[in-house]
Amino acid sequence: MLNLIFSLLNLYTILILIRVLSSWIPNSREYQIVQFLIIITEPLLGRLRKILPQAGGFDLSPIAAIFLLEAIASVLKSI
Repeated sequence: MLNLIFSLLNLYTILILIRVLSSWIPNSREYQIVQFLIIITEPLLGRLRKILPQAGGFDLSPIAAIFLLEAIASVLKSI
């Protein structure tokens, strides 16, 4: 069961990274795969965006999300 949770946490991390990389591509929001990534990752990133302060126009929510997912995995490994 824990292996499944670790796999899902890793998959979500990868999806966040792909979303960040896709944001560097002009007009990427037109692609269905990018729209899917936004739908899947926005619940976490949107909540973190509300908590985190603005950093000169940079969105730090993906970094915070990855740290959070890694922290959750670390806590689960120690159980």
